[in-house]
Amino acid sequence: MRQTIVVVMCAAVAASGCATGGATRRSSILAPPAAGAGRAVLAEYVQKLAPGTSVRVDRTKGRTVRGTLMKASGQSIFLQPKTRIPEGILEIPLDDVLRVTPETQNGSNLGRAIGAGAAAGAGATVAIFLIIIAAFGD
Repeated sequence: MRQTIVVVMCAAVAASGCATGGATRRSSILAPPAAGAGRAVLAEYVQKLAPGTSVRVDRTKGRTVRGTLMKASGQSIFLQPKTRIPEGILEIPLDDVLRVTPETQNGSNLGRAIGAGAAAGAGATVAIFLIIIAAFGD
């Protein structure tokens, strides 16, 4: 009877899943806004973002720029790009901007998720071995 309980407990520990705290991201493809009203709404939105916010700017030329928002006016966005080699502040005209998306730093770190999964797997393996040793060691 004791060995059956050990086998059931080991199966339960091995079959339980591991969930990370990260959330999945969904990206939507949006049509570019109309030239007149869309630019005014975009300018108003960007001006309400706090300086120092990490943002992703999708440009009409296809190049995406990630960086820290320094300042926004009705005509331009001033951005400190996040690059390996430091660059100067970049001025991007609003006519060249398709979308501005604030980026959060929590929940989407792949390394953290891999580490959590590896630690959970190692812990479960050690627990199973200790249960088996305790059950059959008598």
